[in-house]
Amino acid sequence: MDQSVEDEIRELLASGNKIAAIKRFREETGVGLAEAKAAVEALEAGRTLPVSGESLPKSDRMDESELTDQVIRLLERGEKIQAVKLYREQAGTGLKDAKDAVERIGEQNGIPSASGTGCFGVILLCLTLSLAGYVLTHFV
Repeated sequence: MDQSVEDEIRELLASGNKIAAIKRFREETGVGLAEAKAAVEALEAGRTLPVSGESLPKSDRMDESELTDQVIRLLERGEKIQAVKLYREQAGTGLKDAKDAVERIGEQNGIPSASGTGCFGVILLCLTLSLAGYVLTHFV
């Protein structure tokens, strides 16, 4: 992170504007809210500002096409959460940005979003079982 940005964040903290400092850190790094808050609070406590999104050395990061290929493989196996975690780790983004990117990659490659049936499926199952029980006890 550029020293002038870190100085700007320190000035925001010194003037009691912690929310603006967190927002500025997020703008600069692209990390999620929780990570930005933790980083700014570390700075506020006198520790050094973590270099967020750069936890992996550049040499250990995948290039964009390799990352996309890995995400596609995970999505094809129905491992969306793992795909989001991988994307987040490799791209250094926040959770929402990683989720959006993974979903976009899936859509671009014809992989349906792994969304379950949710409550509707559970309700439908309960109704079906209830109806079957009713039929068995009253008509058989």
